[in-house]
Amino acid sequence: MGRPLNKKFFANTNLRLFGTANVGGESIASVTAPTGTLASLVTGPSYIIPAASISAPQITGGAKPVLTVAVTSATAYTVTVVSAGSGYTSAPTIAFNASVTGGGASGSATPIATLTSGNALRQNGIICEAQVGAGSELTTGDILKQVNGRSYRVTTTDSTTTTVCKLVTTEAKDANQMSIKATDSAGGTYFVAKLTARKVVLVSAANVHGGSTTAGAQFVSTTTTIAKWTFGSAVANTTVTIENQ
Repeated sequence: MGRPLNKKFFANTNLRLFGTANVGGESIASVTAPTGTLASLVTGPSYIIPAASISAPQITGGAKPVLTVAVTSATAYTVTVVSAGSGYTSAPTIAFNASVTGGGASGSATPIATLTSGNALRQNGIICEAQVGAGSELTTGDILKQVNGRSYRVTTTDSTTTTVCKLVTTEAKDANQMSIKATDSAGGTYFVAKLTARKVVLVSAANVHGGSTTAGAQFVSTTTTIAKWTFGSAVANTTVTIENQ
């Protein structure tokens, strides 16, 4: 049906650009400091904000950012992004006490983070639902590579197991099976039967990957249904959106 998937669709380009592979989502672009009083910190030096004071990324395999804070006056401070982190689908929450930085005994702050966008935007990765071994079905963004036309090496969301899973078009899965969701411009959903660099084989189905969805009607026929696909917005009767993050 066409060429196999490029590694970028598994977010591998993030290794070259950001130092982390197979992780979609975003990094931290900047952190503003609208609230807080850290007068007990010494003005001038930079203190590391503890990792425990930063919420974890939503995508398995992501990393928290490394941030430092410097007091510029009794009631003002700045935050510097030393390492941008990865795997965030929404901005992390940051809240810390001055005492935990090692620089003072009182004062607290709640800086606000902004995620990357535009040219700094990270490459998204395909979301799949996989059942590895006898475990439960888990939604994951960690597809590591395409093995053949209908098999992929995936890591479960708890990051404990990596194995080859066969792509299936059913919600109920046996051991080492997986599914990928596609959505048309009207919100109708499909299971992906096969995926290549430009086209996708679709099977119309309702309630794909949980929730309540309507079976797709734009790409339904009595034979195999083939469409073009995108990570962006679907176009009526032309493309479907492959679920990604």
